[in-house]
Amino acid sequence: MNKEEFRKKYFYYRQSLSQKEIFDYSYQIFLNFRKLFFIWKKKYYHIFLPIKKYKEVNTFIFINFLQQKKKYITIPYSNFYDLSIDNCFFDEKTLLKKSKYGILEPIYTEKRIVSPSIIEVIFIPLLIFDLKGYRIGYGKGFYDRFILLCKKNVIKIGLSFFYPVKEIGFLHENDLSIDLGITPTNIFFFNKKAYY
Repeated sequence: MNKEEFRKKYFYYRQSLSQKEIFDYSYQIFLNFRKLFFIWKKKYYHIFLPIKKYKEVNTFIFINFLQQKKKYITIPYSNFYDLSIDNCFFDEKTLLKKSKYGILEPIYTEKRIVSPSIIEVIFIPLLIFDLKGYRIGYGKGFYDRFILLCKKNVIKIGLSFFYPVKEIGFLHENDLSIDLGITPTNIFFFNKKAYY
């Protein structure tokens, strides 16, 4: 199965989930994340905000937890003209607005852009990942480009409702792999050197 076939298949699977399943699975993923004590030593986290119509993992659960631990959070502001991302600070004062693509983002006039080089942990949106840590996103390459602006040892985490597939074929040399993959039932470690 090629990447586009996987993308269609798992997008369909995710769209078939109920809102209750989305919340319950998201919470189970969060509980697994909470076991990763070494992650909490970090200070700066970049995390995507869920697109409701695409039934993404509810990352507000993670954000609330990290804020309680006094961590700094940044979120993406997407530029669809050049397929890039601005890295913006997020706190309880940040005003959000849904873009025409259904993405919650900081209001343009108030976004506080900071360098991606500060990020220590990055949560990367995806549909599915494989047992080698390669992911399938939406195919635009936003995060493949964005990650190149981050420090080399940034910890890359993928969150998925589904158990990983065995292998994603037809990979490009620039395809992004993750260091950790978290599902409702498992934590998958792909690059132990990245954690210390």
